[in-house]
Amino acid sequence: MAFSNLGFLFILIIFVHVDADDFHSSGSYCSSLNKTTPNSPFQLNLKTLFKYLSSNATTGNKEFYSTKVLGTNHFDTIYGLYLCRGDLPSQLCGKCISEATHSYLFPDPNQGIFDCSSSREGGISYDECMVQYSNNFTYFSAVDLTPSSSSCLSSNMSATFMNLVFDTLNKIADKASQGSTEKYATKQVRISGFRSLYSLAQCTPNLSSQDCRTCLGNMIKQVKQECGGNEATSSSRSCNLKYAMYPFYRESKSLAPVGLIPITNLSNDFGYLSHNCSTSTNETIIKNSQFESNLRNLLSSLSSNATNKIGFYKTTIGGGESPSDTVTGLFMCRGDVSLSLCQLCVQTAAKRIHSECSSSKEAIIWYTHCLLRYSYRSPLSTWNDTSPMFHEFNIANTSNLNREQQNSFTLTLVSTLSDITNMKEESTTKNYVTATAKLNGVQTLYALGQCTPDLNSGDCSSCLQNIFLYEIPWCCLSSPEGKVFYPSCYIMFGLSKFHGDDDRVQTPSQASLPPGATGGKRNGRYQKKILLIVVPTIVAGMLFLCSGWHLLRRKESKKYKTILRENIFGDEGSTLEPLQMDLAIIEAATNNFSTENLIGKGGFGNVYKGILSDGRHVAVKRLSKISKQGIKEFKNEVLLIAKFQHRNLVTFIGFCLKDEEKILIYEYVPNGSLDYFLFDTQQQKLLNWSQRYKIIKGVARGIHYLHEHSRPKIIHRDLKPSNVLLDTSMNPKISDFGIARIVEMDRDQEITNKIVGTFGYMSPEYAMLGYFSEKSDIFSFGVMILGIVTGKKILTSYDCYHLASGLLNYVWEKWTENKALSILDQKIKENYLEIEVIKCIQVGLLCVQENPDVRPPMITIISYLDNHLIEMPSPQEPAFMLHRRIIDQVQVVGGASSFDHINNFTPSSINEMSISEDLSR
Repeated sequence: MAFSNLGFLFILIIFVHVDADDFHSSGSYCSSLNKTTPNSPFQLNLKTLFKYLSSNATTGNKEFYSTKVLGTNHFDTIYGLYLCRGDLPSQLCGKCISEATHSYLFPDPNQGIFDCSSSREGGISYDECMVQYSNNFTYFSAVDLTPSSSSCLSSNMSATFMNLVFDTLNKIADKASQGSTEKYATKQVRISGFRSLYSLAQCTPNLSSQDCRTCLGNMIKQVKQECGGNEATSSSRSCNLKYAMYPFYRESKSLAPVGLIPITNLSNDFGYLSHNCSTSTNETIIKNSQFESNLRNLLSSLSSNATNKIGFYKTTIGGGESPSDTVTGLFMCRGDVSLSLCQLCVQTAAKRIHSECSSSKEAIIWYTHCLLRYSYRSPLSTWNDTSPMFHEFNIANTSNLNREQQNSFTLTLVSTLSDITNMKEESTTKNYVTATAKLNGVQTLYALGQCTPDLNSGDCSSCLQNIFLYEIPWCCLSSPEGKVFYPSCYIMFGLSKFHGDDDRVQTPSQASLPPGATGGKRNGRYQKKILLIVVPTIVAGMLFLCSGWHLLRRKESKKYKTILRENIFGDEGSTLEPLQMDLAIIEAATNNFSTENLIGKGGFGNVYKGILSDGRHVAVKRLSKISKQGIKEFKNEVLLIAKFQHRNLVTFIGFCLKDEEKILIYEYVPNGSLDYFLFDTQQQKLLNWSQRYKIIKGVARGIHYLHEHSRPKIIHRDLKPSNVLLDTSMNPKISDFGIARIVEMDRDQEITNKIVGTFGYMSPEYAMLGYFSEKSDIFSFGVMILGIVTGKKILTSYDCYHLASGLLNYVWEKWTENKALSILDQKIKENYLEIEVIKCIQVGLLCVQENPDVRPPMITIISYLDNHLIEMPSPQEPAFMLHRRIIDQVQVVGGASSFDHINNFTPSSINEMSISEDLSR
């Protein structure tokens, strides 16, 4: 998200810092009426009042204090008070008040503090404290509803987000107003992932509860009218209010840390961190193309220029007949590393990225000491390029987080990193800056920020600020250690000094050198003679054995190719040969298909668990020999799934086709299918909300891959919980492509005369007319989302004319009654984010709208799920009424899924019926 330099400057000056010099003024204010003359008795009394306030704040250990100085007449009598923010330790409260009173008497207009000493009424505000005075004793008893200062960081946040903000502000306003001696409250609300909303409300303790709530209510009203951003402040002399997306307050008044903060073993050495290769089809390198040649030349050029003095080099290699053959690349070494270490890092990075991303037209690789990237696109460096990204933190479970310990370092970390993000002009040679800060008497915080030098200082600051605001999980850090890498900038911080001027290239040890690199001439000659005798003998023997083996293998391979070509796959059979597996290997892996290895029964055969000779655990799908549909399913599944890979699609390992055996081999997914967790009462309690939300997002990404990134485009046609498998980390993997169909990229939909799928998950246009498209898969996904949220099956009852008593009707009724949260599965006992639950219900309802044209595409659905700040449209009534004839003509043909009954769990209702229907044309 873009920020103006002025806008973000405001952010930087409102962070809470520990040192007295780091208190930030919101400005002074004073009345223009009844001014006094210089050196008048009133001005002398004002100085005396400020001395009293400062002295009491320093020694009195009070966050609120009021007093008066009597004059010779009531015009010269002066009343005053101070208030420190509720989280401020007494030592810092005293320092803040001392600075405030001094700044008021000796103003600096550059800090927004003007000369008000001749006014009979005024004050000064800091983010952490405020001081006020007046010669009118009723001044402090009246509620001030006029904000003396306010600010808003406008970024057009969604109505959903702003509703959460105002709900939170009202809650803390209620809590603050109910306080007796301290009218102060804070609240942290998790939005998504590690992103949280932080809010604070406070009134002067001399106000009644009613007056305090009135004051804060007015502040909330003003923010609601004037601000729609992710940060705002509003304050008057009676109360103040603030919310932001980062922690700006302490959770306790503790100033010193509780013991030492443990240091973790995050990667701070020369080592590799991560890489990212583009996987889009139009970004794939064609073998022996001009682009491939240019890329090799580019990587060679980057490696050879790694000794330049600034540790950065960018170049473009062009050639060939098309501009698409041009490739641009760069490397950047960390600002403190030596030239020799920079060269070693860049050369290592160039070799690895060529190995890892050999078919990608765009890639990036990160090491702790350097980064290297290339792309067919230009320009290469932009400040708002936030993807791909690598991050590493020491994250703690929020339920086990040591809040006192976190409180001891969070604000220091915020302060230090805010300095890092403000790149100065004098740093533009390298766009490199470091900072240190004392955490306690023993430990020091080290931080580093760097941008590619082709960014100017303003763009560099914006890039670093994006990391600071949106990528650091402030709520959940168990220690101040981490790193975030964007393509054009990065931030690192930790408790060990990982930067400096003493980096040296380590000389490889003798043990790491290749044979023959050490030793005398005599040993070298002896080894040479041995090699001259032994190597030819071994080679001759190997050639003889390989020739015999090759002849036998060639004969067997020819037999297999003939079967593939003539019986099943036609001309495509030759491309599938590498995926063939011998039947003997599969029999050995499954203990000859023993019943002990049987893990599931599907509509087209059995599923066995097996272990290959290389140790891989696999799921072996053995098609029934008597199934008439099996051969079609077999062909379809092999041809489709062999062509794509995605983390949320079950991995296809191979197949076997011999005699009457038709076998498919997949990765083994140990937790079985999703329906086993949702609908089996003994297992349901194991699936918490976080896991459900993770599953929903993972399935969405898998479907998006099928629709947008696989070539050709795939429509699954049978998306349901029993066709979603869960691995050991509860990551979802879409399975069973037996009835999936190809749709040409330039076509929106296809039509079929034969309806196959699972009752209740099929869209109305497919179930009644045979039209299938991306939108029919999206309908199925919407039904699945609602099932995951509610833990309910599709139908609660069944008749031949309606589905109105089913899941969609149930959810729609609760949605229209504004009782959406009431449908959440009652088995979920742990904490969950209400905004996530409501978001999923709304997405589910958008997906099951009767009109397919208004169902959102998968890329939009993913953006809804990933970002709770995006506004979504209101859903229309779902399609829970189906035509009678589709019910009348249903033929139950058995489950379409090969994994419907994994682990011997058999759902017993209409929910698991699959249908097959012929439509006359």
